[in-house]
Amino acid sequence: LLDAAHILGDVEGGEPAVSNGLSLCAIHHRAFDQNLVGVSPDYVVHVSRALREDKDGPMLDLLKHFHEAPLLVPARVSHRPNREQLESRFVRFVDLAA
Repeated sequence: LLDAAHILGDVEGGEPAVSNGLSLCAIHHRAFDQNLVGVSPDYVVHVSRALREDKDGPMLDLLKHFHEAPLLVPARVSHRPNREQLESRFVRFVDLAA
């Protein structure tokens, strides 16, 4: 069961397009929306330091394993997440993680 997570929301100029989305499970979608997980423009997943340092059981441990893992992207380039939008969103993730 997957959700369509917007990279940039409507108020941020995001469009309802495949390139402005990530296909995530509900848990990862919420973590992405809360900037606990970010995706860099080179399609690498980053888990916030706060989550990586937290000790809260097996579910969190599974999430931590995604830190610095490559994002699996569609073969069709037009269906891949837009790198410029990822950059805008990743800057926010980095700022909030500091």
